[in-house]
This record gives sequence, C-alpha cells and structure tokens, in this order.
Amino acid sequence: MSERTPPPLSPAELRARRSRVARVAKRLGFVGRVEYRHVYSRSGGAQYGLARAPAEDLLTVYAEAFERDADPEDFSLEAMIAHERGHQLLARHPRLAKFVLARLSEVSEEVVASLLGAILLPAGADQRDLLGKATFELLLGGRSAEAARQLIEQLLNLLEALL
Repeated sequence: MSERTPPPLSPAELRARRSRVARVAKRLGFVGRVEYRHVYSRSGGAQYGLARAPAEDLLTVYAEAFERDADPEDFSLEAMIAHERGHQLLARHPRLAKFVLARLSEVSEEVVASLLGAILLPAGADQRDLLGKATFELLLGGRSAEAARQLIEQLLNLLEALL
C-alpha cells in the first residue's frame, strides 16, 4: 500500500510556504524554531514540540495545513498556528502553567489551546473557528450546549486576565 504524498512544489513555492509560516508564527508570538515540511503528517496540519528551553521549541507545519487553508470551510493556516501557539503558552507562560496544573482535569488542553489561540487572533472567522473548536471539544466531552457556552465564557475571561 503506497502512502499518499503532496504534489511537488517548485523551489519558489516551497520558499513562499516557509516564509508565510515563519511570518504568521512570528506575528502570533511563537518562540523557537519554525519549519515547514512538505509531507502529510496526519496531525491536522501543524504540531507544537516542547523542548528544554523556549528557544528550542519547535513548530512544524505540514502540507495539509496549506490544503486546509485553501478550503474556505476548513481552518486557516493562521488559526492552526494560533492553536499551536496556544499549546506553547500553556507550557511556557508561568501564570498559565499554574492554572493548567490546577484546572486541566476540568477541561482538556485542546480546549484551552484553542481558546488561547482565539485570544491571539483578531475578531473574525479564524477566532470564531477556534471558539467553535473549543466548544465542540466540550460537547464531545458530554457537556450540554449551555454548559459549554458558560464554561467557554468563564475560561476566556480567566485566560485574558492571566495573559
């Protein structure tokens, strides 16, 4: 069985992707190494890797991130990178780290990373997508729509205050 691979890119297209990923990550405050890999990851399009020191953290963006970005019904590249930056903030921000240790049993890290990503983004579709992702995760966890909405609101207020 052969693995599916992304279509080839010209050197200019590859440079453009790497440049765009680096610009978005920098704008969102990512600290560490940023790379683009022209392969499929099966991870959703981007992945955060925690290292010993912030400057060694790694954000890897994969080919499917650009495919998803091209689909107006899917997450944008900016939303995917903001979500991964949310993971880095959870791991690295001193006040958030204390919060996470105390409350993570109440909600998943994925929910909090999406909320942090939404806070980093300007109001608009990307922010709404990440809030929707967080809400969906809570619904999957068994919360009612009203309970999920209330928890999202409470968490957003708390996270904004901690940042």
